[in-house]
Amino acid sequence: MKGLGSLKEEYMTPEEAAAILKLSKFTVYEMIKRGDLPAVKLGRSLRILRSELDNLARGKKSREGARDFSLEESAPFLPQELPHQIYFTGSHDLAVDLLTQHLSTRGITLFPAFSGSLKGLIDLFNGRTEMAGCHLLDVEEKEYNLPYITRLLPGEQVTVIHFVYRWQGFILPKGNPRMITSWSDFFSGEHRIANRQKGSGTRVLLDQKIREMGVSAAILPGYDHECVNHYATAAAVLKGEADVALGIESVARNLELDFFPIHQERYDLVLPTGLVQQERFQIMLHTLRDVPFRKAIVALGGYDISQMGEIIATYT
Repeated sequence: MKGLGSLKEEYMTPEEAAAILKLSKFTVYEMIKRGDLPAVKLGRSLRILRSELDNLARGKKSREGARDFSLEESAPFLPQELPHQIYFTGSHDLAVDLLTQHLSTRGITLFPAFSGSLKGLIDLFNGRTEMAGCHLLDVEEKEYNLPYITRLLPGEQVTVIHFVYRWQGFILPKGNPRMITSWSDFFSGEHRIANRQKGSGTRVLLDQKIREMGVSAAILPGYDHECVNHYATAAAVLKGEADVALGIESVARNLELDFFPIHQERYDLVLPTGLVQQERFQIMLHTLRDVPFRKAIVALGGYDISQMGEIIATYT
């Protein structure tokens, strides 16, 4: 991985990008939020690859009339061949941010759009993305992701690659002043929560737990306070806007908040089987098995990478 000085040369701030694009910084942040302008998290700051501004312009032209990669008859959002790019939609995770950085050192640009696990699979079915990231638990089958894939991508030829196991739990202020250590505490109605948006795997987990424990969402202060990623929910706790949030350990550590683990989940990558042998995805698989990358993931905290890169299922 490149040193910090080299990273500074390759990445720019949203404000610098706004100056080049002759847009307001608020417009650029909105583009990043929608996934129109890919950005990665470096420490606590957003950064944009300098090459992405040119890619954005070229991408708009190349997508006109483009055909897809076997998911549908046509996919207006993607060019036919992307030899050095991968379009990703799905669940937010710091490990995906790290994958974006490591792939960039190997000449591959990962365009992440963090819109939730369900949206990732739906976009994959509709040919709007090339790879989805998801962590969706099916309570009845007690299985992650595969039941959702068979329901949302019926008959599609896709391959499921394991990414990470990660800890979900309660993100809390330092010292856990309210002593929230169980679902019963979380659902007591005495604590303000910051929630994730509908369709995210974390929201699916929370709503399943609400049904399982027979409580009403109406008793939870802040249930309607929806955040688009784990950083947003953790930031609500950090700023005192919420007493607790359901989220992942790596984000809590990054923001120096407390974390109480309650559930380990499986995060997988899903892509059309026909893409797996392409060079760009082979580079990605090699990266997943690369020791420096694995060490960087472990350093984030809250991850089990023992099966990273293994093919879980192939649907033909």
